[in-house]
Amino acid sequence: MNEQEFRLVLRAQRQITREASMRSFLIAGVLFCAGLRLLGIELQFLYLLLFIVAFISLVLTSDMLASIGLVSKKDLVKVIETHIHANPEMLARYSSLRNKL
Repeated sequence: MNEQEFRLVLRAQRQITREASMRSFLIAGVLFCAGLRLLGIELQFLYLLLFIVAFISLVLTSDMLASIGLVSKKDLVKVIETHIHANPEMLARYSSLRNKL
């Protein structure tokens, strides 16, 4: 694996971590809003803020809308395929797993 491919994989790992933390933040926000609603407290700006954060995260994690600085799935598949084809044992293992499916 050369340096460029290694950086691509590291960027993809950071991207996955960032998306997971954003998802956790949104779930916590929804639960917080639901808890306030159950207590009878209504804060309209909180719903608007949560919607804006959800919309921005949707746009930033979308492959079609804004892929600025993000690692595409196509690039990762290309890296995986080059390393599978470079190692005959990996290729045999991949084809045996593929035949089982």
